[in-house]
Amino acid sequence: MAMQANRLIASQLNAVNRQLHEVAGGMQPEDWLRRAVPGTNLPAFTFWHVPRTIDSTVNMGIRGAPELIASEPWVSKRWARPEGGTGYSVEEADQLAAEVVPAEVLDYADALRAQVSQWLKTISDEELEAPNGLLEHARQSPAYHRPAVAEAIRPLVGQPVWLLLSITCYAHSWAHLEEINLLAEVGRATT
Repeated sequence: MAMQANRLIASQLNAVNRQLHEVAGGMQPEDWLRRAVPGTNLPAFTFWHVPRTIDSTVNMGIRGAPELIASEPWVSKRWARPEGGTGYSVEEADQLAAEVVPAEVLDYADALRAQVSQWLKTISDEELEAPNGLLEHARQSPAYHRPAVAEAIRPLVGQPVWLLLSITCYAHSWAHLEEINLLAEVGRATT
């Protein structure tokens, strides 16, 4: 039985969401704001960045629609930002990390997973094969007018939607979740 591409992508997103919960469950309170390795972001920032990347990629980047973060109850959270954190200075990232409430970010990630899963049920393989509109949509969103964003999306411009979803929403997210785990382990070992 052949698997439909949208179901495979939904499975990847579900796996990322489960891993997000696993990572949160394995963290100690002091892990979130400890910089275990110089030059890295604080785990709380990276944890927030994972669902924000999925939201911005799917809703702004692919659909050209408002992001979930722009709706209640998320928009009123202290950690709500209209972009995904790419190009933040260390100071900006650290400030945001200090505002992150991991349980709230998990609730946001769960709501986002549900929203994206519903959207994936509505799209065809042809739509997933089509070139993405990420660049055009980012140009229409002032929050994404950062040089680092332009550089980050450059290799993804015009790629098929399925590839953009797999790279940013699965591979990129999974790598960051592993990064959080490793930094927490290093931090615990050095304190």
